[in-house]
Amino acid sequence: MKKNTRLLLLLSAALIVLFTAITCAPSKKFMTPIKSPVVFSKSAEEIRIEEMHARVFKQLGGYKGPEACYACHQKEYEEVSKSYHVHQGRITKDGKIAHDPKDAVDIGMYNRWYSLSNTERVKTPKKQWQLMEAVYCAQCHPGGGVLKPLGMDVDCLICHQQTGYKGGRGLGKTPAGMDSEGLIVQSNGARTAELMLAGADAGGDLGKLDLSHISAKAMDGVELRVGKPTPDNCNFCHWKSNGKRGTRYGLFKGASTDVHFSEGMRCQECHETEKHQIGKGKIVDNAGSPELRGTMQSCTDCHGEEPHVGDDADDLNMHMERIACETCHIPKTYPGTVGVNWLLGMDMPKMMKLYHWMMPVAKVLGMADPEKMNENMANMIGRYKTKSFSEFRQVYAWYNRETICTEIPHPTGHIDDPDSRITPFNIIATSLFDDGTTPEVVENPDGHTPGYPVPRTFVARAGGKGKKNTTLAQMRAWDNGRYKSAIIRRTPQYFNLYHSIAPAADALKCNDCHTKNQGRLDFAALGYDVDEVEDLTMER
Repeated sequence: MKKNTRLLLLLSAALIVLFTAITCAPSKKFMTPIKSPVVFSKSAEEIRIEEMHARVFKQLGGYKGPEACYACHQKEYEEVSKSYHVHQGRITKDGKIAHDPKDAVDIGMYNRWYSLSNTERVKTPKKQWQLMEAVYCAQCHPGGGVLKPLGMDVDCLICHQQTGYKGGRGLGKTPAGMDSEGLIVQSNGARTAELMLAGADAGGDLGKLDLSHISAKAMDGVELRVGKPTPDNCNFCHWKSNGKRGTRYGLFKGASTDVHFSEGMRCQECHETEKHQIGKGKIVDNAGSPELRGTMQSCTDCHGEEPHVGDDADDLNMHMERIACETCHIPKTYPGTVGVNWLLGMDMPKMMKLYHWMMPVAKVLGMADPEKMNENMANMIGRYKTKSFSEFRQVYAWYNRETICTEIPHPTGHIDDPDSRITPFNIIATSLFDDGTTPEVVENPDGHTPGYPVPRTFVARAGGKGKKNTTLAQMRAWDNGRYKSAIIRRTPQYFNLYHSIAPAADALKCNDCHTKNQGRLDFAALGYDVDEVEDLTMER
């Protein structure tokens, strides 16, 4: 009996040590507030509103949930509940939120080929969709819409809170970074920790999943300063997807990455917002909510049709007829993704089961460190992606901004189209399994027709353990031939480059492109004939 007890104690101790090392070891680091070189100005009225909200929330004993905002801002609540940022394009034919992908009638985020996630356009049971939304989408999703039935209504603070999220007791105290005033920035760490703890409490039972207090718990102990969104608020979500482009709007290693950011411009000065609908541009990978396409400011809206001055003004302004502004004014890129491999086998369900039994213990011991959890989640998903180094070479192609690409993102332009311009892109090489039921896809697997990807969790189960590619034979044999017609697709996906705009002094110069020594532009690939290439590669 004593031997069994001793063995049980040793086993328990080993499990605690393992769990601490792998998942939830408290962070020793603490970020010292660093003043940003960029300041976003506030009017006296904006400061008054911030201070007023701070007093009100203090009198209420802190943030108790989004209902505190709706009490006064019912009109705004109705607006944001109908916004694209909340419903993500999932609307039924009668205008309601589509809680099941097959009921959506527009081409929003959930009903089109969505960038690199391999979770959209799949024939997946509704319960699995809801679990994915709760654990993954809710890290950024402001709530409401598809998350409302799970208890998470629209969280106003994800956009308007100026002092960020941080963990309460048992959720870690280390901030993820600092905003432009040296305050804690929006960190999804506490939010992620709370989501995973809620999932652990539910024990895998969707009916018991309660997300209604996620935002309130993540705000525990933080002074509420509500104001107009700054780039920190937007970057809370959007920097997660910056790897698609290799560009940024904010700071990178302490330096500004965009001339507009350096001038203290907020995102909504270009992305004009009306009734909580945030303006969108005309990029190839943004097919969702076409009614919002082109509702933001373009370069020429502010700078005019002939913005260049000086001795070379005429030549430079003439270039604008066939060259996009970004081609010259994004000379530098930042770390981005160059490849995504969804063929890898990985025992994701087993890893998630570990979290299910670890999280309740972590909650009791106060060791659920959001930063460590974020790091582990990033490692799980990040293993599928191949990153590039800074200053990777952009790819330039003809693009007509007035066309809408509803397929896998690729340029929609041609040298003979007078409305097409040479535009910079990042190309991401994707490898994935498709269920092989779409004739157009079977005929041209590496083309741009959307098909039906096999969810990565199923690929992982078919391939078993280890970081190695699942074979086509394994995929076709898995689950009694569930994907017996599976095929492998290797399709390039194009993503427009924007942000990281350089001032005139740092933009590309003539001989960066017009040279015989490996210039920026491959004129032959762009469709120019031999004589034209000879002329275009002469140095100016």
